[in-house]
Amino acid sequence: MRNNKHLLYSFCGFVGGAGGALLAEIVPLKSTSSAVGLVLHTGLWSATFTAVLTFGLFSAGQIYNRHPWLSPAILRKALPVGAIAGAIAGAAAQAVYTIQMQSVIAGELLFKPACWGLMGGLLGWRLVSAIPNLGLGRGVTGGAIGGFLGGLAFVATGIFLPETLGRMVGVGLLGAALGLAIVTIEAIFREAYLEVVWAPKEVTYVTLGSRPVFIGGGDDHVYVRGLSQNAASVALDQGKIYYTDKATGKRTELKNGSKLHIGSVMILIKAK
Repeated sequence: MRNNKHLLYSFCGFVGGAGGALLAEIVPLKSTSSAVGLVLHTGLWSATFTAVLTFGLFSAGQIYNRHPWLSPAILRKALPVGAIAGAIAGAAAQAVYTIQMQSVIAGELLFKPACWGLMGGLLGWRLVSAIPNLGLGRGVTGGAIGGFLGGLAFVATGIFLPETLGRMVGVGLLGAALGLAIVTIEAIFREAYLEVVWAPKEVTYVTLGSRPVFIGGGDDHVYVRGLSQNAASVALDQGKIYYTDKATGKRTELKNGSKLHIGSVMILIKAK
């Protein structure tokens, strides 16, 4: 599974979402008629599960790029932004519930999923830092699309499944849709990429762009054990691909089909 980016992000998004929804069940239910109180409570509830969902998506990147799975850096990157995005989306969704609409269908199938689309857009914005050269526009667009579609699934499961199970499955589908949409948008619009061969039948892909893709043994996009952090980099600069060795400072132009052997890893250059 870890070689299939679409499947991996969908799976980690689902597990993170479902696990986060289960954790969010500890948020105490409040019987209040106050609209403001309900909005604040729902914001806290959604912040809880979205933080875990976001951690799942960030973890997918760690697994895909062969990094150690759990690290303090990932917790710092994922949990705060997930909580903030979830609080905003959840509070907005609850506010929609309090508005008396002429069309119930519009509220259920348009406005409420749009709130989760907002959350997805915020998460896509932050995932730009975890997925090399995803790009701000593509990250936000993919996240918003995934959030909206996942929001529809969330509404549907709430109708057909019991409360706790419905929330777990619904938020899980929300996370899966987010992960799938973001990596699909990334794959559609990339101009060039690295094909990283870890071992026979162990291949992953990293998108190239103006932001350098770093190779090394630290917090790098391509993790090679035993190397220093940012030991080398590959970047797409004005239509040309360059490899830079940090130790020597040498910059080498690469073309489609060029090969790099770094440690036990072979990297092929793929360009349109």
